[in-house]
Amino acid sequence: MPPASSPTRVRAWIVGALLLASASVHATTFKNQLTIVDLLQESEVIVRARVKAVSDGIDARGVPYTEVTLQVAEALKGQVAGNYTFRQFGLLAPRRMGNGRVNLMVTPAEWATYAKGEESIFFLRQAAAWTGLRTTAGLAQGQFKVSLAGAANSFNNAGLFEGVQVDSGLLSDDQKRVMATTRGAVNARSFTSLIKQAVDGKWVETGRMRHANH
Repeated sequence: MPPASSPTRVRAWIVGALLLASASVHATTFKNQLTIVDLLQESEVIVRARVKAVSDGIDARGVPYTEVTLQVAEALKGQVAGNYTFRQFGLLAPRRMGNGRVNLMVTPAEWATYAKGEESIFFLRQAAAWTGLRTTAGLAQGQFKVSLAGAANSFNNAGLFEGVQVDSGLLSDDQKRVMATTRGAVNARSFTSLIKQAVDGKWVETGRMRHANH
């Protein structure tokens, strides 16, 4: 039988288990993909940025994390600039703890992943009050990787604009083409301009951008 754990370690393992359970529940609720309206509602910070550094560790309370530093090119929501660092739950890989045990609490499946040098548009949720950890809204759905083809999330943007209405006169022609996309990458510049205008104009809050059935 393994030796009794300290209260700190017990609390950390409980937190980890709860976070993993939460992630599992969250993932099972994504049978229908989130729309742009959902992502805007759930995000505290939205940035177009390049991953500058990625590392992992275990904090003083025993909670495993991945630390991501972004080099922000454009803040679409929230007052962030320059280098912006946040932590997400889970290690990059299992870690030997030096006591014969291995910490297996890696970043859960369906969550955003990060690679140095990679550019994305990130929709980031508010940080958790106790741990300070945060995730992208909709998990990997809130990370739009930017490439020559454009910007696309883990669902290849399927359902992103489905059933979403925007008041007449608000969209440019380029933005209309973005909104007409049913699947596949969208023009990154047009997409970021759409997000920025929606945030600055409070389109979702005022109902000018909405789900059709609302």
